[in-house]
Amino acid sequence: MVTWESIFPTPVMRTSIGRPFTAEERDFFASQQTNPHPNVCNTRCADTHVLNASEMQPLQSIIIDCVTQFGRKVISPNPAHEFYLTQSWLNYTKPGESHHRHHHTNSLISGVLYVAAERKADGISFFRGSMPQIMVSEERLNWYNAPSWTIPVASGDLVLFPSHLMHGVEQTNGDHIRVSLAFNAFVRGNIGSEESLNSLGL
Repeated sequence: MVTWESIFPTPVMRTSIGRPFTAEERDFFASQQTNPHPNVCNTRCADTHVLNASEMQPLQSIIIDCVTQFGRKVISPNPAHEFYLTQSWLNYTKPGESHHRHHHTNSLISGVLYVAAERKADGISFFRGSMPQIMVSEERLNWYNAPSWTIPVASGDLVLFPSHLMHGVEQTNGDHIRVSLAFNAFVRGNIGSEESLNSLGL
């Protein structure tokens, strides 16, 4: 008998908020787009704490619940530790634009809520941290040999992943402005230990 084990896998959580955005939420998203801030290949809003707005409280609650679920399953910290959001912002990607390849520093868990996206045209791409030593022509791509993997997304989708995971958006082919709400999260509590000389009191 042969068994296959996936050692040190990289978890990615996919879910949905399960409802349309409210009129109040849509108005808030539109208001943030009036003062775009330049990014590398697209733009973002000037506010970097959008989920703190009163209009965003229902979405903030959903996102924190998902961050906590991801953190408890993947990181599995001391039950006394609490996950919390550090920053959140809106990205705007016009047709023909992209989102540069990057990862999020000073963060444990990152994620994206898709405000305006179409599954047939939009996705988020994840990239390996290093290339393989030997390049072999593969018969077909799979999770073991692929240098990158793209997950299709649509409005209302929510994707969470470890902050160190490299990701980006290829040049968009749709005819709409792709809008995404990105966020970072960390954990609050006594991390590490005095004995191990790696204690952090947060």
